[in-house]
Amino acid sequence: MFEKVLVAEDHQMNSRAVAKTVLDLQIPVCHYVYYCDDGLTRIKKELETNEPYELLITDISFVEDHRMQKLKSGLDLIQEARKVCPQLKVIIFSVEDRPALIQSYFKDLKINGFVHKGRLDAYELEQAVKAVAKGQSYISPTINEKIRPSNSHKFTSYDLTILSLLAEGALLKEIPKKLEEMNITPSGMSTMEKRLNHIKTVLNFKKNEQLIAFCKDMGII
Repeated sequence: MFEKVLVAEDHQMNSRAVAKTVLDLQIPVCHYVYYCDDGLTRIKKELETNEPYELLITDISFVEDHRMQKLKSGLDLIQEARKVCPQLKVIIFSVEDRPALIQSYFKDLKINGFVHKGRLDAYELEQAVKAVAKGQSYISPTINEKIRPSNSHKFTSYDLTILSLLAEGALLKEIPKKLEEMNITPSGMSTMEKRLNHIKTVLNFKKNEQLIAFCKDMGII
């Protein structure tokens, strides 16, 4: 189990939930910060004493107030913390529920766990800390259920351009010309429709509107 943990959370109620988890797991040292800048400062300070934090638990969103901050979010904190302490384990504790974004945190930020704030978050956070301490990754079951193999499709930049134009209100018949103006190929109507039909088949949708709504919900566009 971890011996030293840092928690970055700007809401006291959520900090109490994390504190209970830390207490239940009998983690000896746990420090709390309400600002991301303070979190990075503490990480650097503890490194200088050769007693670095082993785990960072952080929210994503932090409410801006009178105090100016260089780091605006937990994502900024993770990026900067990893620069000075690459071995630091990270669990995000957030209300974010868009699977595509959450997957990007694992891929791009190399986080070790994601816990969705909700009815069972205290239990899930405890499970996440235990899993990460064992070298495993963890993601809340409610989020994991949305990431189904049947909903897997690797969106290309071509796909995303077409879907974004549709989401912005462009008519299907207008898109080939827009693609041509953007020097994006292929730009023909037939190729575009085949691609959209392929995506809808893979994701089990019948209408473009359903596909657009899905992509927005998933954070793809």
